[in-house]
Amino acid sequence: MSRVLLSARGLGHRGLFHTLDLDVLPGELVALTGPNGSGKSTLLRLLLGLERPERGTVMRAAGLRVGFMPQLDPSDPVLPFPALAIVRQGRATRARAAEALSLVGYRAPHSRRYSLLSGGERRRVLLARALVGRPGLLALDEPTAGIDEQGERALAELLLAEVRVRGAGMLWVGHGASYLERAADRRVRLGGGVR
Repeated sequence: MSRVLLSARGLGHRGLFHTLDLDVLPGELVALTGPNGSGKSTLLRLLLGLERPERGTVMRAAGLRVGFMPQLDPSDPVLPFPALAIVRQGRATRARAAEALSLVGYRAPHSRRYSLLSGGERRRVLLARALVGRPGLLALDEPTAGIDEQGERALAELLLAEVRVRGAGMLWVGHGASYLERAADRRVRLGGGVR
């Protein structure tokens, strides 16, 4: 049996969900779906230990490296960081950061200021930052928001390769009806349980 990367038992928080039980295994994609305001991003933060739940416990495998991509951009747009520096925040070498940017289809100059990038380009930079350390668990909050359909499909295939070929686990947050949601091994629909 595969080791469990992340396990939640009896998780409950502020009326958004009650007694949620969830395991994430290597090579597994778990989709967290539901309407706006249903608590998807909150659930992801709870699972990562960025917030404390009101009830229940979350356990992560010892030494687990997590690649996190938040929904809301945490980088201050006023700061004059180039795209490559944002990716290197994951303590990557310049070469590895450049490779990660190429992998996610980022085409703008690596030296371009992050604040001058389009929304879709920013999403690609943040996704590269999540992938650059080759994490055992990817936690991605709407990773393809603002990216056209063709780009979304290419990124979905890249992410599925991380899961199916490399064996990373993935928690994906979205609104449903996307390529990644259809490919999920399990879905947690807030207000609708685990399938």
